[in-house]
Amino acid sequence: MYTIDDRLKGLPAVKEQVVQLFQSLNQPHLAIPGRKAGAATAYVLGLRGPQGFACFVYLYLPDSGECAVYVPSTGTVPADRYQGEEAEALGFVESMGFILDNLNFRNKTPQEQDDAIKTLPVFQREPPPAVQMLDLDAIGEDLGGGKAKAGSGKAGVSALGRLLGSFCLASLVLSGCAHVSDRDREQADLHAQLAAENVVGNPQTAVKEVDVALSLDPECAEAWHVKALVLQHSFARYEEAREAYLKALQYKNPFSEAHTNLGTLYMDQKRYDEAIHEYEIAIGDMLNRAPFIAQTNMGWAYFKKGEPKKALEHLNLAISINPKFCMAHLQLGEMLEAQGNVEDACKSFSKYKEACPEAADAYQREGVCLAKQGKKDEALKDFDTCLAKAKADTIKDQCKALKGQLAP
Repeated sequence: MYTIDDRLKGLPAVKEQVVQLFQSLNQPHLAIPGRKAGAATAYVLGLRGPQGFACFVYLYLPDSGECAVYVPSTGTVPADRYQGEEAEALGFVESMGFILDNLNFRNKTPQEQDDAIKTLPVFQREPPPAVQMLDLDAIGEDLGGGKAKAGSGKAGVSALGRLLGSFCLASLVLSGCAHVSDRDREQADLHAQLAAENVVGNPQTAVKEVDVALSLDPECAEAWHVKALVLQHSFARYEEAREAYLKALQYKNPFSEAHTNLGTLYMDQKRYDEAIHEYEIAIGDMLNRAPFIAQTNMGWAYFKKGEPKKALEHLNLAISINPKFCMAHLQLGEMLEAQGNVEDACKSFSKYKEACPEAADAYQREGVCLAKQGKKDEALKDFDTCLAKAKADTIKDQCKALKGQLAP
């Protein structure tokens, strides 16, 4: 669904953000609410941000120098949903009588892209002036029923800046947020992504990349988030990690991933009530693309608190949302095993194996469970598979030892 946002007068993106651009071949006569009726040119603009993609519709009325910017109700979406968003935007524009042409922006030369950014109305902070009226007073009367007030242009730019500031918080990154250039912001995002890729394998590199990102954009929420992850998981510096998570949440809201990971920090500290509070916030975020992670973590928090009934409720809910989420099956199996419910634990470990067939410990856990039930041959088969799939020596040694205990 698309609605007009009257605060927006343009979509001043940088070329690296542009995913796709369409322009209408015709100019049907439209009566847009709050604008003078007239011929209109349409643009459909797909943009890329750090947290996803969004598709906007921009209509320009050259006779009056007005525009209308339609924004998607869905906000940003992941890459695998972008085509659907684009199709919806195109259908919406075509329903108004426009015939659209794909400008193939990504295939143009860098110079052609720069020229498009500088000249097309959709990328301007304010719509171009009316093309059929030369008298400024007349233009002022047509636009507002009277002469334009002094300073109105400045006020419009100011309002646009405030709006785009809120879009930055929503990860649309259409225009500059305070005191940081688009170029620096893009570079900060790239360094934050590099840091994220090195969190597990090379935490020292991750720290360096985070420092670069924050030097470019001190309010880069993603960089603060990655910094928190490194401090927590690689260096066990929990209080510094907590402060970094809070910084990330200060500069981006909502930020379900940061709430979820802050919850895991509290779990590491056995602060279960605080962890549950963070998971509740993450679950309540309607834009959270992976609420089953927070549901699983909440289930485990309740189990550690000694409330197995609530734990079971949340773990089962996580599985119902995503039946292939390995961790939910694993933790449910561990909880049932700890309660002495071997039969149901074996079923959960079996589902863990089905959801993650390359996880060696899935076969190890099911094998142990089957051995407890006296199913020796099935257990041995699991241990053999564990040995074949194990990459870590620790798991391989454990499966070898378990097999030796059962083998004749």
